[in-house]
Amino acid sequence: MASGSAGSKFSGLGAEKYGADQEQDANSALLELDKGLRSTRVGEQCEAIVRFPRLFEKYPFPILINSSFLKLADVFRIGNNFLRLCVLRVTQQSEKHLDKILNVDEFLRRIFSVIHSNDPIARALTLRVLGSIACIISERKNTHHSIRTSLDSHDEVELEAAIFAASCFAAQSRTFAVGICNKIAEMIQGLATPVEMKLKLIPIFQHMHHDAQTAAKVRQLCVDMLPSYPARGFVIVTLHTLSLLSAKTLIDIPQQVELLLHYLQQDPRRAIKLKVLSDLHLLTKKAPHMWAQHNLQVLCSFISITPYDNLKLRALTVLSVLAESSPLITKESSLMEVCLENCYHSNIAISTEASTVLTNLACQLSKGASGKVDEALLNQCVAAVESLLTVCVTETTEQHKLMLKKSLGCVSCLCKSFPTLASSLADTIYSLLDVAQGEFPLLLYQGLAAVGSNCPSGLEQLRFDLLDRFQEVSAMPQDKQQDFQVLLTSLVLMACPVPLPGHMTKTLIDSLTSDPNHWTAFCVARQAARWGHHTVAVKLLQRLPSLVASEHLHFWLISLGEFCAGEEQLSHIHPDQPQHKGTVTLAQACGHYQKGTTALKASVTPTFPLEFQTQFSQLRAELLQAHANLLAACSTLQTCPPPAIATAMANVSGKEIQRTGRIGTQLQQCVAQFRMLSAKYGDLLQASFDADLTTLKSLTHLQQGCLLMAHVVDVLVLHNHQYISADVYNIQWDVPDFSRGESGGEALPPVFQDVLKMVQNTLGEAQGSAITHVQVSSVFKASCMLLREPLHFPRYFFQALQSTQIKLALSPSQRSMNDPVLVATDTQLALKVEGVIQHGAKPGLFRAVNKVCLDVSSSSDTKVPQEQKVRVDNLNNELQELVEPHNDYFSAQFLLHFPFPGNHTVCAEASVIDTSGLSWKTGPKMTLLVRSFDPNAPQPPRHQQPPPPPPARSSTSRF
Repeated sequence: MASGSAGSKFSGLGAEKYGADQEQDANSALLELDKGLRSTRVGEQCEAIVRFPRLFEKYPFPILINSSFLKLADVFRIGNNFLRLCVLRVTQQSEKHLDKILNVDEFLRRIFSVIHSNDPIARALTLRVLGSIACIISERKNTHHSIRTSLDSHDEVELEAAIFAASCFAAQSRTFAVGICNKIAEMIQGLATPVEMKLKLIPIFQHMHHDAQTAAKVRQLCVDMLPSYPARGFVIVTLHTLSLLSAKTLIDIPQQVELLLHYLQQDPRRAIKLKVLSDLHLLTKKAPHMWAQHNLQVLCSFISITPYDNLKLRALTVLSVLAESSPLITKESSLMEVCLENCYHSNIAISTEASTVLTNLACQLSKGASGKVDEALLNQCVAAVESLLTVCVTETTEQHKLMLKKSLGCVSCLCKSFPTLASSLADTIYSLLDVAQGEFPLLLYQGLAAVGSNCPSGLEQLRFDLLDRFQEVSAMPQDKQQDFQVLLTSLVLMACPVPLPGHMTKTLIDSLTSDPNHWTAFCVARQAARWGHHTVAVKLLQRLPSLVASEHLHFWLISLGEFCAGEEQLSHIHPDQPQHKGTVTLAQACGHYQKGTTALKASVTPTFPLEFQTQFSQLRAELLQAHANLLAACSTLQTCPPPAIATAMANVSGKEIQRTGRIGTQLQQCVAQFRMLSAKYGDLLQASFDADLTTLKSLTHLQQGCLLMAHVVDVLVLHNHQYISADVYNIQWDVPDFSRGESGGEALPPVFQDVLKMVQNTLGEAQGSAITHVQVSSVFKASCMLLREPLHFPRYFFQALQSTQIKLALSPSQRSMNDPVLVATDTQLALKVEGVIQHGAKPGLFRAVNKVCLDVSSSSDTKVPQEQKVRVDNLNNELQELVEPHNDYFSAQFLLHFPFPGNHTVCAEASVIDTSGLSWKTGPKMTLLVRSFDPNAPQPPRHQQPPPPPPARSSTSRF
């Protein structure tokens, strides 16, 4: 029964996400697995069991999961031990779906019945299953009793399973943790418990963090145990358990750091020292601010005196974490001495880690209150990193390759914190290309790309050298040529200003058009579009649409070519050219964007809806059209200037807009259009939850550009007299900076500052006079300056590094599209909204979901009589609820009232609130048709056909 309802309710979910996949829906898939479970062959049963986790990932809703786990519990109850082992694996792999089991009592009853078996293996498997589902049965007393009883078992397998279950329940249940604490201590101290079992019992103490009293008791017990059990295994396990316990309680971290440093100094065994340093690294990442200054001194002293490289390296790793965030790190501390001693160490791993610590120290000090770093420290840091780069390229071993990646990471951090160092560091990396071999040149080019991404001006002095390197790529083997071509082209595009010089453009195009690898040409065109070199992108994209087999890819490439062609046209606009030429050029760009938008819509598929790309290109086309309307309005001053009595008419009517004549009305419409575009960019910004930071900044600048243009027109033409002797730089942007998680924060782009400066000068010259050609010319120049700024297509336009999707389901649901849900007017509809959050390969790369906001509203399709409206305060429902997803699942219930009979449309929409508190309109939106009826109203007579006449009686009709 449950399986049937699951299939009818969620079959549409699979069709949405797996539109191109021909797999079965939830109902048929569950029926097939159920058929496999009832098979008489063990192999088919096992195959059906192991396919359940994939079914849960595809249809992660409670009805299906509840039905599936009940079936698995039946298999566990009546099956053999091998089938029970398979069920155990399913429960362990599906941990995040366990809380969706609705019939927990029945599920536990079927599983728990096996605990009374005479087979110790069956009891052990049962204990492990109980431990795996501890999150939903943590307070069941019968389970607690069974685990305590099994801890006294003489069977080794059952005892290990009981220890596993005890560890799982101690992590979930405070009652169990407090009750089992003394028994675990007795078993550890008892002589009857084998040594290997004691080592497995000690880690249970890491979960005794539910209250301070129990945590303190356990800590004291473990600390007292250390002198009594000095064996290496006991010391390592006990110290690690105490470290994990301290990381959860937090208040014991300073004492645990002291204890670990004591063993680091006093215990001569290297294995214990290595484990101590590993635990210190764990605690440092958890709470670096809880370190004391003398703790840092002890660690630095240990690094200076230890003769073992592996210990020195592990200790430097701890210092690296401290240097990133700890407030006690200063340039006067002993940390500086340790770094300078080891950044030129003969062991390249140690020198790399010491240089990393030095880099983190410099970057951390730059973020301090003063924001300044000692010049000597910075020079020492740069010298250490440059020396390390030189050493890394001398050999081609895997260790040197790994160290080169770390050192290039240091270069990237330095360039981000100190942009003035970018040029010198880029020169250093480039000089190593002649001596690098194997894969190392590619890594060096990637390092240069990182420098260019953080500070593009750092590559300007290398643009001609990079172009020469690009010409040498054609002599490389074919398997290495593609990566080098794409990287070098990206570096050339980063280093060169826009537009690219003609000879450099010709060199790039000639080299890439002769290359038979068309994928390389597309990658280069994509990079050119991202860096604003649209001339290169247009020429590369011209020949690619005819070289792909897919119709959708064909239109996708055509749309890219049209977009880049439109941007190339905009580069020909100049503020000093006549207005009619700028209008013609802008009209051509608008035409290219219209063609590109049409082609982009033709490239949409169910698998790749291209929502962001379509909205982004449409907004860009609307923005260009808004500028075209603005330029057309500016030319109105010449054809239709304000009448001579315009000022008198404005004084009489009180409408200042009449002072400017017809051009004022048109410009007022342009201002409204720009503000509307700003709101649309804001909506696109809020919908781009998975976008990278650079994409969000680009959208923010486009939104600010719309507001700036509206502000310019408002200042110079519409409300000129209000801005006399005013600061036009004081613009209320009202644009939240989603890339930083706060409002404002970054300086305006240079072109915005130039526009505002020009407006300030024009306003000073006009001195509040009536509209003249000076103000209109300034508006035209401001528009041209913004249009000439090359558009950098955001990375999210081509590639999504993070993927987050929300799927909703409504209960009750419609049986069909035209069959609404029926509800009486004197009752309320209980609507349940449940959903799941589906992630891609890198969940939470840029931002993560903290809460989900569910908005439910209803609207009536039936007109309510006027005399009845006064009896109801609110005919439409508008409800909102914030829910926190648990294991990517959330649900909420709403009560909706429909006081008047008729048809209603219920809309449920989800939005996301991230960990920074920002709201994102991610969707989706689902609708439900509801028909309310009055149960007391007389039912209309039903027109039924007359019953058929009774059959004629025969002699056999009675029998």
